[in-house]
Amino acid sequence: MDTPPDRPADPTPLLSRRSIGRLGLAAGAGALASVGAAGPASAVTSTFRVGHLNILSDLSHADFLHDLNLIADHCHLLGLNEVQFRRDAVKNWADDNGWHLHMPSGTWPGAEPLLARKSMFRPTSSGDRGSTFVCDTGGSAAPPPPRYLTWISWEHIPSGRHVNHINSHLNAHIDDNGSPYDLPRTEDAELHLRMIRDLAVRRSDQGQVVVSGDFNVDYQDDKRVQYSRFPYTVLEERQASGAIPGLRSGYSQMGVTNLSTHGSRRIDYIYEWVRVPSSRLMEMTNHYVVDGTRSDHNGVVAAFAMTH
Repeated sequence: MDTPPDRPADPTPLLSRRSIGRLGLAAGAGALASVGAAGPASAVTSTFRVGHLNILSDLSHADFLHDLNLIADHCHLLGLNEVQFRRDAVKNWADDNGWHLHMPSGTWPGAEPLLARKSMFRPTSSGDRGSTFVCDTGGSAAPPPPRYLTWISWEHIPSGRHVNHINSHLNAHIDDNGSPYDLPRTEDAELHLRMIRDLAVRRSDQGQVVVSGDFNVDYQDDKRVQYSRFPYTVLEERQASGAIPGLRSGYSQMGVTNLSTHGSRRIDYIYEWVRVPSSRLMEMTNHYVVDGTRSDHNGVVAAFAMTH
């Protein structure tokens, strides 16, 4: 279903990215602007940002707080990776700084929590949220930890619309310049991607959808090779002629900048569920990398415009 049930489709024309840029929506997160025809049918557009950061698990507490504050300054919704041993630190930070926190119980389910700035979002009245087990890859050497999907439905306060945020972290060392390694961890990552896509499809019936995570496949290599079980093909369903509605990453929507997210690679992602134009209520307007972290990853941020 292309139109989320939490709010009917807006009758006013939607803005192009060029029009949105002229209004400065990407630069003014949280600002409100009237657009469209004058009168009661006028649409109102508000903006917000979604961020993601994989915070290196063995950082000192001071460096952890530095990186968390750095990425949080850029966004209103936030997905984290590798914070499984920092439950109290994340909870205390959220309480002290005005953020809601969804951090499932258990060490590994809690590794990929989701946060929302209280001034812009609140949990939906239905309380939709979850944590889904994906895999626990065995094998020799140092096997990756158990993997989970974390998700929650937030209410965007300015519009009343629902935004479903899905966050996860795929196994590392699964690709060779965009081609897969023949390893159990790669097979589990391929399953992981299918589960993310399927969850996004299901949640798209409950409102808008964003997906974040460290997927450990470089975007440019993936787009070039287009292996049938990696993110570019699976999540964006490129084997289906790139049809929408469907997921699109910030790299696909906004292009690739000079900054990478891990070494020379772009392996950290934010996706949006893009609807057909007649039902499109949310649109990505900007996408950028946040450097200056003390982790081995940079952060990534996407700005969105929501009509209401």
